[in-house]
Amino acid sequence: MKNTKKYMYLIGLIIFCSIATTVLAIATTDKIEAKLIASKEELEAGEEVVVTLKFDKYNEIIKGINAFKATLQYDEEIFEKVAQSNFTTQNDWEELKYNAETKELVAIKKAGSKKEEDILQLKLKVKNEVEPKKTDIEIIEIVTSEGKEDLFMEPATIHVDIIKEQTTLPEEPDKITSKKYKIENGYIERILPKTTVAEFKQNVTTNQEIVFIDEIGNTLNESDFISTGIKIKVGNTLNYTLVVIGDIDRDTQITINDLAQEKLHLIDYKTLTGIELKAADVDGDGDVTINDIAQMKLILIDLFKLN
Repeated sequence: MKNTKKYMYLIGLIIFCSIATTVLAIATTDKIEAKLIASKEELEAGEEVVVTLKFDKYNEIIKGINAFKATLQYDEEIFEKVAQSNFTTQNDWEELKYNAETKELVAIKKAGSKKEEDILQLKLKVKNEVEPKKTDIEIIEIVTSEGKEDLFMEPATIHVDIIKEQTTLPEEPDKITSKKYKIENGYIERILPKTTVAEFKQNVTTNQEIVFIDEIGNTLNESDFISTGIKIKVGNTLNYTLVVIGDIDRDTQITINDLAQEKLHLIDYKTLTGIELKAADVDGDGDVTINDIAQMKLILIDLFKLN
């Protein structure tokens, strides 16, 4: 009986060690390595640093990796909050998506990566008033694949020193101006239908970053079209609602449905209010009249063009 117990114990120990070894093998890989490189490792208040993520040591990678997921870690008491616009992909890596709440990011590449290369660059800015200290910027929970299985990579870390010889930069007031759009009372009006985020930015002047948020809370990309009702945040203090000319139903363009709503408003059958009323003022005279309907009709049949 004693011998039987010993055998059972040894068998159990062997099975446990086998499982532990398997889990360890799944957890990490030596097929590929991630590295972080900082443009500078000593920063003063208000300064920016560009951090580059690169993949190296492509051991046993045959087909090439074409996707990866990871999590960013940084001290939000030191650095300003990171948004998707802080990331720039490199070497044909594209479609990067970043969740600012969970700090998770994911990207893909059309042609599989088989050799050492930069994957992305991240721009971080030190807040204007911080205490001197050392801090780490990390990319953790990195998972990639060449199409057969998940490859779990070791975290990549870079150390940054917020130095004592820092000067507190005076905060410049947030502001936004435009020669094309009407900006007043929390609204930016006279935006042409089918205007992209990138085109909008070209027609405004601001000293701060602009964040575009749709009605369900998603952040817009540069190529996304603006619709009536989109919110923007300029810096930390300014917020505006955007109004697209004629886009009453908030689908980014002028359609027969907008014309129908304009008609019903004009005969007091279904009155427009708020931003829909602002969007209905096609000719920009401050009132909704028969001329707005006429212009909208001509736009729909390509006999009139807004500018």
